[in-house]
Amino acid sequence: MKLSPTQVSEFSDQGFLIVRGLLAPAALQPLILELTREVDQYIEEAVARGLLARSDTFPSEPFERRLALVARACADPKFFVRRLYGKQHKTAGMFALRTWPALLDVVESLIGPEIFAHPMTMLRPKLPDVAAVNLPWHQDIAYLLEDAAGEATLVNCWIPLVDARADNGCLQVVAGSHRARRLPHDERVDQWIGISDEQFPAGQVVTCELAPGDVLLIGEQLVHRSLPHRSDAVRWSLDTRYCRVGAPTGRDHKPGFIARSRRAPERVARSHHDWIRAFEEAGLDWTERTWKGLSAELHARAVRVLPDDWELTEES
Repeated sequence: MKLSPTQVSEFSDQGFLIVRGLLAPAALQPLILELTREVDQYIEEAVARGLLARSDTFPSEPFERRLALVARACADPKFFVRRLYGKQHKTAGMFALRTWPALLDVVESLIGPEIFAHPMTMLRPKLPDVAAVNLPWHQDIAYLLEDAAGEATLVNCWIPLVDARADNGCLQVVAGSHRARRLPHDERVDQWIGISDEQFPAGQVVTCELAPGDVLLIGEQLVHRSLPHRSDAVRWSLDTRYCRVGAPTGRDHKPGFIARSRRAPERVARSHHDWIRAFEEAGLDWTERTWKGLSAELHARAVRVLPDDWELTEES
């Protein structure tokens, strides 16, 4: 499904676009099944460590509620967020979603047929009332290496796996704010950096409520944030970014992969093993979290997703 000229114009004018019903259930279900199994594994780990009673594992609860219930019952409130939030999840299900033809068709409408799956992608299981996962107003470009960010043209595809509503922390965007270019991010909000009131751009604030299958497309300079989560379930979502093959990524320390190419189809990644192989060939641990192993420059400016005393290791 290619975007219409009207949709392309709307993205260019507003800096964002909601595409309703783009992804079939078959695009989402493999990843949801993988995450269901992963939550099972972490629940068993919490039980084995004495952090969670067997009676508090809620095996009959649905995907969107179970993690919230076990996290609330867990003796260590950091346990599940530490293991899941922000994870790249380099699996067959994630790869299939990132390379889903309908999604790449939409991206191609915006940046052309030479499509690179950007290194910056995150899984975001947003739990209720956890301040550390409430993102303030920001631009994605602020988290790229500064010498490359000005040349980067990214399309961020924000994809909910469950209903994303105002009460469970959906995104808000400032329409047209991408015209402000790169803004200073010197405001500290909880564990994140963001845009101060003095630097906040003019524009209509739009609350982007989405259903599974919908996709929110965001330009790298659009000002946006996530709302606080006040429901009793988990807002499962992911963001996957794309740029033109050969363009600066602003994340040169991490590899991505070619998702589509007419010019060199033999270079297109065919499975998640190709994605993993790119890390191995770069001498990197593909199991690391997104923000682990950042360059010194990015470390100095990066958002801290979790409090400073949270150990981002599998042993913690």
